[in-house]
Amino acid sequence: MLDFLKRNIRATTILLIISVFTLKFSAKIQDVVKDESTCVCSYDGYGYYIYLTQLFQYRNLNFKKAELQAVQDKYCEGTLVYQVQNGDTGNPLNIYHMGQAYLELPAYAIGHVFAKTLGYPKDGFSKPYHIAYLLNALVFILLGIYFLNKILKLFFSDQVSSLLLLIVYFGTNFWTTAIHAYQLQHIYLFALVGLLFYSLLKFKELKKNKHLIIAALTLGLISSIRPTHVLLGLLPLLMLRKVYVSNWAYWKSILLFPLAGLLFNLPQMIYWKIMGGSWFILNMHVEEIVIIDPHIMDFLFSYKKGWLLYTPVFLLLIPGFIQLYKQRRQLFWGILGSVLLAVWIFASWECWWFAASFGSRAMVDLYPLLVLPLGFAIVYLGKSKLTSWAMMLFVFFTLGLSILQSEQFSIGYLHPDRMSKAHYWYIFGKLSMPDYQVNRLEIDRSNVNWPGKIKPEELGFGKIERLTFCDLRNLKASAGASTLLLKQAYFPRLKTDETLFEAQIVYQNKDSLNPGIINFESFSKYNTYSWNEYSLLTKNIGTKDTLNVQFNLPRINHKGDKIQVYVENPGKKEIIIHSLKIKAVSLIRY
Repeated sequence: MLDFLKRNIRATTILLIISVFTLKFSAKIQDVVKDESTCVCSYDGYGYYIYLTQLFQYRNLNFKKAELQAVQDKYCEGTLVYQVQNGDTGNPLNIYHMGQAYLELPAYAIGHVFAKTLGYPKDGFSKPYHIAYLLNALVFILLGIYFLNKILKLFFSDQVSSLLLLIVYFGTNFWTTAIHAYQLQHIYLFALVGLLFYSLLKFKELKKNKHLIIAALTLGLISSIRPTHVLLGLLPLLMLRKVYVSNWAYWKSILLFPLAGLLFNLPQMIYWKIMGGSWFILNMHVEEIVIIDPHIMDFLFSYKKGWLLYTPVFLLLIPGFIQLYKQRRQLFWGILGSVLLAVWIFASWECWWFAASFGSRAMVDLYPLLVLPLGFAIVYLGKSKLTSWAMMLFVFFTLGLSILQSEQFSIGYLHPDRMSKAHYWYIFGKLSMPDYQVNRLEIDRSNVNWPGKIKPEELGFGKIERLTFCDLRNLKASAGASTLLLKQAYFPRLKTDETLFEAQIVYQNKDSLNPGIINFESFSKYNTYSWNEYSLLTKNIGTKDTLNVQFNLPRINHKGDKIQVYVENPGKKEIIIHSLKIKAVSLIRY
């Protein structure tokens, strides 16, 4: 038996990976059967899926927040519905793209048949739908394994391929993404990017048009799921350049890709036009993509979500890309160009940490491309005994670290959204911490009481610093108007956005029927992050009133970002602001 396993190391490795993921998803299905899990999808995943439930239950895409919230109240413990926002026409629009719903349609249809047959609610969320949804996610994980293996077969031995498969599925953040965020796009895009890359490789090898057509359709589907992935068009643009003798033949083949993109995105465009009044609605999210101010160092190396910090095995890409350049230059430019563009775009997203995840989950989509330079690095470093030993030690260390940190993520030690340097080293290497504490994490911005709970000096990772951010006197808010009281940049006045503002407003309002509102708004030239508004009520006309408020700053994304304070006064008499004083309480980390 052992001899058989050694002779068939690739098949054994694939069987192991398939078995582990199948067991994990079997456990999830058991939880559904036992009523221990009822939430099919929430947050972003809910935004993708509700295209199906809305279309097949109501025969339209006129989303109603109250109906959507009722579903989350019933199945997902009241998770807030934010996926639908009013567009310019006033109609409610789903802010997410519908491409993933194409891939979830078979699961929805199967779930619907079983729900109807077995007497379950035909609402898209009862047990049969939930089980079909989980099985669909597992199918795409298995498809990802299938296409990744086919790519590896074209370049590497069974031994190297087996090691690469183990690295990707257990030595990176693919595992936690697949197990904990299977409702998101990444496991689907992983499989599709694998299919795209494999089809392009086979077309270069065999020159059969079926592979080119599959590649074009796959990229079109990818762009309908995550539009920024249109950047993967660099792959055919560069990989196919020397396949054709004439420029006309080359550009004719390249034209297939935007046509396929139009084919898969046309339903989205029609939806936008009918409900939103425009063929293109580029972004309805709170965050923007600001390509002139990317957070590249944070994206790659920060303790919060740094891709290379939490998946350090990809440091092997440095020698890997060098070898890829020497041996397969045409592939080098396509892969490197796509990856560099992706990192730039991902890091330019104002929510560059991509909310709750282990490491940078956005990079999971590209692992079928990155496995190639990773494999070239392993082959190259394995040629001498010294570098071979060093490389294997590094690989097994990073593999072990990833498995350990994935478990830390599962049990809650490794926080999905608020990691810091102090907390990283506090939990490093530990799976059992009876006295586990959270006061080293990034501040909880929903809690204004953190300054009294965090003891940074005692724990040795920082200090609490207080300063007066502004102190203004004798201001007036005109009647029936909006009056700006303050506009000031956060930096360099503040050292960090881990800051609590304590504001005191002493005012006099002579109109008891129209109290007015004071707004504290954080904004950049690209976006508005947050606003806190408070009523300027008066108890006795002609006397001074005092309003004391506290609020945490949002995450500040750009150096020039500002706060502005203004009063909306609907009354017929001016409001006198005798003083506006803001004190800042900041956590300064060492």
